[in-house]
Amino acid sequence: MFLLGKYCRTERAAGNIRHKFARTSRQQKHHRRKGVVLQALSSNGGQAGIFGDLDPDDTNELTTALNNAIAAEDYSLASKLRDRLRQLSGSDAAPPADWHSLGIPAWLADRAEQIGYRFPTEVQRRAAKVIGRGADAIIQSATGSGKTLAFVIPLLAALKYPPDAYPEDFQGPQLVIVVPTRELGVQTVMLIYQLFGGSVNAGIPGDPTNMFAYTGPRGVRVKGVLDKEEVVRAKNNGWLFASHVVVGTPQCLAELATPPNAFPLTACLRALAVDEVDAYPKDERESLDFVLAQACKQREQLPKPQVVLVGATLPSEDILDRYQQQGWMTDAVTLRVGRLGQVPAGLQHRYMLVDDARKLIVMCRQLRLDLAEQGEDAAPARVMVFVESEEAARAAAMPLRSGLWGDHKVSVLLPHGEEPIQALHAFRDNKATFLLATPSAARGLDLPAVSHVYNLDPPEDSVQYLHRAGRAGRIGSPVKGIVTTLVTKEQVPRLVDIAKELNLKFTEQPQPPADTLTDVEEGNIETAKRNLDDLYNLL
Repeated sequence: MFLLGKYCRTERAAGNIRHKFARTSRQQKHHRRKGVVLQALSSNGGQAGIFGDLDPDDTNELTTALNNAIAAEDYSLASKLRDRLRQLSGSDAAPPADWHSLGIPAWLADRAEQIGYRFPTEVQRRAAKVIGRGADAIIQSATGSGKTLAFVIPLLAALKYPPDAYPEDFQGPQLVIVVPTRELGVQTVMLIYQLFGGSVNAGIPGDPTNMFAYTGPRGVRVKGVLDKEEVVRAKNNGWLFASHVVVGTPQCLAELATPPNAFPLTACLRALAVDEVDAYPKDERESLDFVLAQACKQREQLPKPQVVLVGATLPSEDILDRYQQQGWMTDAVTLRVGRLGQVPAGLQHRYMLVDDARKLIVMCRQLRLDLAEQGEDAAPARVMVFVESEEAARAAAMPLRSGLWGDHKVSVLLPHGEEPIQALHAFRDNKATFLLATPSAARGLDLPAVSHVYNLDPPEDSVQYLHRAGRAGRIGSPVKGIVTTLVTKEQVPRLVDIAKELNLKFTEQPQPPADTLTDVEEGNIETAKRNLDDLYNLL
């Protein structure tokens, strides 16, 4: 019924024993989620206590807590969160809007709730109203605030089911989504696949995300065109046959629409969205311009498609004005939620002064210290580490695998690696708890419950810091997150500039101690051995 190509794996239920363990797992998940909500909201009583560990003015954080409280069936806590959200919205009469009240079709609203998005965030509520009336839109909202769903759900809601040509004579997609990286493209494909009823779990009976609970249109497809192989398959082997939605990078989409064997990418197009719109370098922006021009050229039967641009930060006004002058956008509505350059609330920002040669060893020791300080009942640490280049990532991968053996299973995300998607899936599915990545991976990826982000060097500017830090503290995350940047004395001024631009407070974290001789003298042989292993593996 559904096709996701090589991005999805077929899974089967495995009998009564598996169902028993699955049921136990769901019960444990329920209690863990309830524990997270209780930890966040428990208190000394009264409103001050209820919101003691939450920002009482952050609608995104409160919406996350509300979703978790309802999932944990703690309706007393949910009602208090609901009342606070009412106050922030300026209405004491109406509850926080759900997807149904925003005019989203029942099948799609129900599906969003089934896969865990019960209440839309502020940017999702506001974007649904703008996109729902067919207007071109420019949407800017903080990283981690739910921007992808903010444009995906209302654009899917506006499309025709079934399409005019459906499915045998389908000439091209109704919706095209442009993404800057293959990794973000896969994530977007997976999200839409789930919204279309696809299941990415084990198919456990009773699971609300199970495909059998889906009531929407059947047979609709989402496909990605994210590398050269898929472009060739689309042009020659029918890879995109009857695809309702296509997700691709600018270069792949431009090549797809170029002779020979050009694919009719815009023949049936009704909407085009550009995610992370400020993330495209010059060569990719030329391809993006080509795709926009092809999409918006005059057609006999269909009007210009709706165009939506989305980002935590936006390109220059000159670029946006040119889009209007070229006729690619008409009377676009600009929607800004939160202040420009806002880092997710609740994150802790710290830095450590370290010589270049010692950064890996100091980071590993600090990670172990973080694990020790969490306690037994805390959720497992999930760590993303950013290095400056693919070469640096390859150089650090083996030492980190050796140094963190027993504490973390390391996965490496390289933009040109053989299996970058496998690395993402391993981290997403908790088969790996440590993801080593290059800066390109900071854009848009929504990976669950990232508790620690490490920068082995300070980012080049505040925009890069914002996107890296934004991998933690995202909507739905049960942990707020700690962002740690390792700097030399020479790099401190760059971090100071970033702190000023983003209005952040950084605290200095002292290096964790490691005195092997003292450990031996005091009988801590295992600790001494580990410190010696660190010296061997990480220096």
